[in-house]
Amino acid sequence: MSVAWFFLSSLALKNNPVPLDGETLRHIHALRLQDGAEVVVSDGKGRAWQARLALAKGRGGHVFMLDELPQNNEPPFEVILIVSLIKGEKMDRIVHGAVELGVKQVIPVFTERTVVKLPRAKRAEKSNRWQKIATAAASLCRRSYVPPVHVPLEFGEVLKLLAKEKLVIVPWEEEKERGLLSLMQGFKSPPRRAFLFTGPEGGFSRTEMSKLMELPSVYPVSLGSRILSAQTAPLAALSVMMAVLGDLG
Repeated sequence: MSVAWFFLSSLALKNNPVPLDGETLRHIHALRLQDGAEVVVSDGKGRAWQARLALAKGRGGHVFMLDELPQNNEPPFEVILIVSLIKGEKMDRIVHGAVELGVKQVIPVFTERTVVKLPRAKRAEKSNRWQKIATAAASLCRRSYVPPVHVPLEFGEVLKLLAKEKLVIVPWEEEKERGLLSLMQGFKSPPRRAFLFTGPEGGFSRTEMSKLMELPSVYPVSLGSRILSAQTAPLAALSVMMAVLGDLG
């Protein structure tokens, strides 16, 4: 059985022993961990430590920090996923899968064909939910870095964000000449940072693609002969990018 992995705030980790918050304690009890059990705690920013639980009968507890553990499971490059919002649990699965695959950040965005209606007042709440999913995914795959999931942006805000970037990859079903695999294999030296921007159900509009292609750093690519769903496309593209860049297999 693998050792349980927990995230605690970097502020809390300045103490030793570290007091456990209520959410972490509930997780510990759900896993039926006992007093004295060895676990791993991480600050979510790239560091992790071997630790030992000290649980009190009143359901409170601490964790004693032991040795810091070397971390070598982060990609040596940054892939930032900009993903068009899609309905319900599909978005949850994208966030979870992207974190497992090694993405550095997740930026949700509203596009012309986005079906999801999310008032500005509720966007931070939704982002917090996705952040919890990202944290759970990082724990599952033993990452010591928890990728931030940003508050959803408008399409115009994303254009401004990408204006000075050097590599933006956009899967597009109408691209027939350049595939993602051939693009990634064609770089003389591996990119250190790349953005992957995937569309909504129904794809990007022609107006959106025209605006994207005005940016010199944008590369429209094909993901093959079959049209992938808005849920599958970002994870398929991430898998290809990570594999070619040497982070998978």
